[in-house]
Amino acid sequence: MPLSQDEIDDLATRLYEAYDGKEPIPPLSDDVELTTEEAYQIQFEVFDRLSAGGRDDIVGHKLGLVSEAKQEQLGIPEPIFGYVAHETVLDNEPIPTEEMIAPRIEAEIGIILDDDLEPPVSTTDVLTATRAVVPVVEILESRFQGWAIPSAQDVIADLTSAGKVIVGEQHRDVTDLDLKMEGIAVSVDGEVEATGLGADVMSNPARPVAWLAERLDDVDDHLREGELVMTGGISAAIDIEPGDVYHVEFSSLGSMEIRAE
Repeated sequence: MPLSQDEIDDLATRLYEAYDGKEPIPPLSDDVELTTEEAYQIQFEVFDRLSAGGRDDIVGHKLGLVSEAKQEQLGIPEPIFGYVAHETVLDNEPIPTEEMIAPRIEAEIGIILDDDLEPPVSTTDVLTATRAVVPVVEILESRFQGWAIPSAQDVIADLTSAGKVIVGEQHRDVTDLDLKMEGIAVSVDGEVEATGLGADVMSNPARPVAWLAERLDDVDDHLREGELVMTGGISAAIDIEPGDVYHVEFSSLGSMEIRAE
């Protein structure tokens, strides 16, 4: 039975209060069964409450569950997406762990668009519309106790685990590198903890961007010129501890050093 608008509002309030108060809650699916579309309705409501600027506060989009293994694990046949707000982008700042519940770090390839993208969109269209490829580090966050993720719908509703975003200074033309072969290594205090390859993201990081351009049409939205699209985690997510230093090395996109405080 579909959820009523009052039920959607109540679930969005639960997540908003968890985000605002930094107090984790049990997964929403403990109490109710959500459809994917209902989960996005909740996400959009939470985002609207957090972002006074509305659509003008959006710097881009983020993708999640970009591997078939993760999709199968959480029972959804497609990636998931969320918004990236201005206020979540860190500018040469340490990771503010005291402002977060249980942050985790992962590396991604980011694409900055030079044109709007509206359906139909192919991988080639994405590459043609790419202004620059950039290194991105995402600081993931969960509003659920103990990072409990029983369903993809829980993750979607929870802002697709959005926390903070760090964009590297290196901007490369998409023709100057091979997205599929772009490798990364994440080190913690000098020890390599996670590695990955662009091909791990749906065989090509441009593919989930094409999927997103098509999927956004379902919610009356589209990818816009100048937006950042985070193509999904390449590396495994690592728990963040205050005082640790994280070195993220990309094979062609340079390196980033990030401190947690």
